[in-house]
This record gives sequence, structure tokens and C-alpha cells, in this order.
Amino acid sequence: MERDKNTQRRIKKEIDRQRDRYIDRNVVDRMLPTIRCTCWYAGARERIGSAITCLVFGPDSSLLWVSNTKGKILSLSVNPLSCQMKKLRANSIPGGGSIVSLSVRSGRPNPLMLVSSTSDLIFMFSIEKDSLLLVRKCPVKLGGLPLKSVFCPLVTANKGAFIVTGSNDGSVLVYDMEKGKAVNKLQGHSCPVYSVCMSHDENTLISADSSGTIIVWQKRDTHT
Repeated sequence: MERDKNTQRRIKKEIDRQRDRYIDRNVVDRMLPTIRCTCWYAGARERIGSAITCLVFGPDSSLLWVSNTKGKILSLSVNPLSCQMKKLRANSIPGGGSIVSLSVRSGRPNPLMLVSSTSDLIFMFSIEKDSLLLVRKCPVKLGGLPLKSVFCPLVTANKGAFIVTGSNDGSVLVYDMEKGKAVNKLQGHSCPVYSVCMSHDENTLISADSSGTIIVWQKRDTHT
């Protein structure tokens, strides 16, 4: 017992010594009471088969959507209390290709899912319980690159559906999924734009390219 206490004292002394090397002790002591740790533990496991590319929860977090390199999107029910999963249905996108991004947002009468793939197609699906119903598809010049897309805030203000996607020519494109064509083109990158991200308030767009450059785009209302 005494040996264990000595060991603990030595460990504590070494931790204090290492801590004092990098951070002022008074600062650390003020910080420690505010630190809280969350414990995570492994629950259920489910093997899908091929390599998984994207994960996204549905609006109510009880349904998980999983995509893979074979052009399939699988639905899994998730019980957050018991940490159990159950595979429900496999959905395939037309044309195949590896799926590179999934985006879900609420809609009426059903939530919508936006899917980008390496087959130069972007799809919009209506989420019908655990299955997907194709609403629209739009050809986009992605050049087979893993370029991601997101919903544009215009989707909440118009009957149509608008999305933002990167492109292989360095542009950020706003697409009208209803008409299947680009309605705006943001230029600023000099190489393929791999990823785009919209802020929660839907006023700021971030784009990132293959060279490591990130651009912030701020939405501005125009009046004519």
C-alpha cells in the first residue's frame, strides 16, 4: 500500500514538473476547475461491406445515412439510449460512382437529401422514411474529382431547390436544381474547389481548393 502511494506521489510530481515547463502554474490552476470530460464508449457495430465515404443523420437523429464507394446509400436506425443500430434499406444512385458528399435538410412534405458523386451528377432525393425517392438530378462538370456540394439558403425561400458546389475549373457554382443549370458563378480559386460549407445562419459560404486555399464568401442582398 505504501509503495503504491509513493508511486502516485512520484507520478504527480512528474506531471507537475512537465506542466510547469510549458504553462504558468497559476494559469493552469485557474483553468483546471473549468475542465469537464465526456466519456465515450463503443456500442453496436455494423459492417457495411465496401469503403464508407460519408455519414449524415436525418433531421430527427434516429436515422443514419451511410454512403460508400459503390454508389449506394444505406439507412440505419439508431437508438441513442441503447446504442443499437439496425440496417434498414440500401438505395442506389443512378449511374453509380463513388459518393463524395451527403447533405440533409428539413423540407415539406419530406426532408431532402443532396448527393454528390464522381459520376459528374448531383442528385436530390426526398427522404421517405428509410428509403430515398429521386426528385431531381443535375449534370455538373466535376471531372471525376471528389467535389462536395451543399444546400443553398435559397432553397428555403423559393419553390425550387438551389445548391452550391465546387468545380474542377476553380469556380464555386450555384445551381438551380429545378432548371438543371448554374445561375451564379463565384470566381477566386485557381484550382479545383474540393469542398464548400455554409454557416448555420446561411449568410457565409466557405470554399476550399486543392492547393489549400480557403475563401470566405459573404452574402449580400442586392436591390435593383
